[in-house]
Amino acid sequence: MNNNLVIIPTYNERENIEDIIRAIFLLSTKFDILIIDDNSPDGTAEIVKNLQNEYAGHLHIIERLGKLGLGTAYIEGFKYALKHQYDYIFEMDADFSHNPLDLLELLKSCSKEDVQLSIGSRYKTGVNVVNWPMGRVLMSYLASKYVRFITGLPVYDATAGFICYHRSVLETIELDKIKFIGYAFQIEMKFTAWKHGFGIEEVPIIFTDRSKGVSKMSKKIFKEAIFGVIQMKIKSWFKKYKQADVFTNTQNATAQ
Repeated sequence: MNNNLVIIPTYNERENIEDIIRAIFLLSTKFDILIIDDNSPDGTAEIVKNLQNEYAGHLHIIERLGKLGLGTAYIEGFKYALKHQYDYIFEMDADFSHNPLDLLELLKSCSKEDVQLSIGSRYKTGVNVVNWPMGRVLMSYLASKYVRFITGLPVYDATAGFICYHRSVLETIELDKIKFIGYAFQIEMKFTAWKHGFGIEEVPIIFTDRSKGVSKMSKKIFKEAIFGVIQMKIKSWFKKYKQADVFTNTQNATAQ
């Protein structure tokens, strides 16, 4: 088994799923892949299961009964990763908006002694987004500015969904208490990791909008992020966070 697991939630990604799987398995560093499919009616899961014979032991799938939300998919994937003893756990989209080659940069960053969470950042060095409508770029960029202002989270791309976690982060965060299931899930996970004292590093990437399939983003999902941030910040005032520096240095030294 590899130390690295890439979690990819899917819903109707038949046009992309085989290509993204093959691209990841062609990388110079070995990664296992876990697909979490929310009962895609287009047959995404069947494509994955057909590929499992070719990538036996390295391509895994969890099939769920319906669209249960991005956050719940990742929480299920995180629990799977911890159960199977992976050290580095990645979040990634299926549609090539995240370049598979950047997995190597995220892993390199997260392998540093003082970093346990690496973020593929669209906004660390400006606005590195290709083929998005200007309105969506502004909405995403300003949302991250808003999160930084309200919470103090020292991250330029708070809503990013291309991430590498060291297992110590996921072992420490009480995953069942993560509230948000949509877009705000990404914010809550970063904020919670930061409050626990984990080291965070942003790795500049170029985000390219999908060329195949349909985006799952909606205004409802974005509103959850905007209004949920204030609620999350207020609740943090009354919560104690176990500080990570007591144990992560030893775990990271073992993992490297």
